[in-house]
Amino acid sequence: MATLEYDLAALKRDLTNLFRLPTGDRLALNQFFEEAQLVMKRARAAGIELPPLVTTWLAQADARAKDPVLASTQNADLAAWLKQG
Repeated sequence: MATLEYDLAALKRDLTNLFRLPTGDRLALNQFFEEAQLVMKRARAAGIELPPLVTTWLAQADARAKDPVLASTQNADLAAWLKQG
């Protein structure tokens, strides 16, 4: 069976999908963190070094759920990074 290569485009696609996940309750946060761990594993296995803003964004979904200012700032930073070529 052929394996698909995990590259920067796949990483950005996965982050975009995570960006769309709700984080308003404990169940949703648990799902987010499970998906975030998969993204980090895939990136690590592919040798992709995640920038600090991405790892922070992945790790702080619970803080963003409680703090709209933090959510706005981190989400804007991630969106800008995702748009970079």
